[in-house]
Amino acid sequence: MTGQQITRRRLLGASAGLASVLALGPKGVAFASPSARSAILRGLAQEEITLNVFVHANHPFDRVKPLYEAKYPNVKLNMMENNDMAVFRATLAANGEGTPDIFWPEIDVVQELGKAGVLLDVTDLVKKHETELAPGKTKECFISSTGKYAAFPGDIATVGLYYRQDLLDQAGVTIPEDWSWDQFIEAAKEIKAKTGAASIYFPTVGDVNTAWLWTFVMFQLGGAVTNADGTEVTLDDEKGVAAMEQVKRLYDADIAIDEVPFEENYFAEIAAGHVAISPAAVWYRGFGIEPNVTDEQSGQGQWRVALLPRPAEDAVRVANLGGAAIASTTYTEHPEEVMNFMELALGTMEGATACGDWGILPPFLPYLQSDAWKGVRSPAFGDFAFNDVWTQAVDQYPGTWYKQPVFGEALNEIGAAMMAMMTGDTPIPDGMKQLGDRVRELNARYQG
Repeated sequence: MTGQQITRRRLLGASAGLASVLALGPKGVAFASPSARSAILRGLAQEEITLNVFVHANHPFDRVKPLYEAKYPNVKLNMMENNDMAVFRATLAANGEGTPDIFWPEIDVVQELGKAGVLLDVTDLVKKHETELAPGKTKECFISSTGKYAAFPGDIATVGLYYRQDLLDQAGVTIPEDWSWDQFIEAAKEIKAKTGAASIYFPTVGDVNTAWLWTFVMFQLGGAVTNADGTEVTLDDEKGVAAMEQVKRLYDADIAIDEVPFEENYFAEIAAGHVAISPAAVWYRGFGIEPNVTDEQSGQGQWRVALLPRPAEDAVRVANLGGAAIASTTYTEHPEEVMNFMELALGTMEGATACGDWGILPPFLPYLQSDAWKGVRSPAFGDFAFNDVWTQAVDQYPGTWYKQPVFGEALNEIGAAMMAMMTGDTPIPDGMKQLGDRVRELNARYQG
């Protein structure tokens, strides 16, 4: 860490000293002793502070940086462009040596480190803005065992359907106001028959990327990998089984493309016009669609967004993929400056607009109700108001998807086991029970 923090005690002490000098009249400062004048000036001086910000390259906080530095000119942000959690954990293991002041952890990491007491307590800041923040996202940052908030809510990361209107028109398919995943299958078959384009991705690599589709449906059904406090594994309950059965119907329909949606091969398929529909998070607009949709073949001006189909009549039409929060640790020497950043970045119109323009879905409700949010447009989408759809998705975000510490490990286990269930080699109820038992073993070390 560099620079020195001006503490409240130093500032109040300096202010008191200055007041006593000024009380002597216009010549008071001149009559003050050199040591007194020096102490006053040291107390009031705004020495430069550097906050190390641990984020990936091309991050929404890059847009917040100039706003923050203009508002707090004595504080500089060092954008480290490194979001490798292994590196971050190594700094914690070294008693905080080199630990950044601000980082962007996923919710399971927030829960893990928050329970361990490593993260900066931001309860007062969150409560200050609680009525202005999306409830479902805010709840994810609460640590039930401590009764505190360990991070400031970040990207809501809702999932919907990205689709190409021109390809659907060519196939004679219209997305209805409300529909089921089974109805989606029939429409996707028609799209493939008429255009050759895929309507879903399903990578068969057998890792976390394979598991994403299951998580979407499971979340929609109100399921979760664990219960609220992470003490019980619930992924193999009736909701988890029903979600896997729905995914198998999607797999059996032969409407998917076998590519990882975050790799170059899938981006190339989008650019080549081989993707008609893609379930993906709000941030995929800037990550996958806009960079690869640049001409007529890739569907420039034709892309749209819709809520997800339902897996059951009472299911929500939204899911989640990712959605990090803003956090710091107890090692930071500058908690006040850190919380000032959190507040500006995602607790004000100015900061939320900067982050929303980048492509995430900020939790700041006044922004989501503003023309600044509703008016965002993109060449890939033409005049389509995609953010209106994402606002609807926020309204359905329940905050019961419980990304407890075992969540990331569980998804790897699920992805590794799914293909045997998709091919029918393992009956789904049996496969899910085996998965549940395996994740219960993993979850045991997070207890106590």
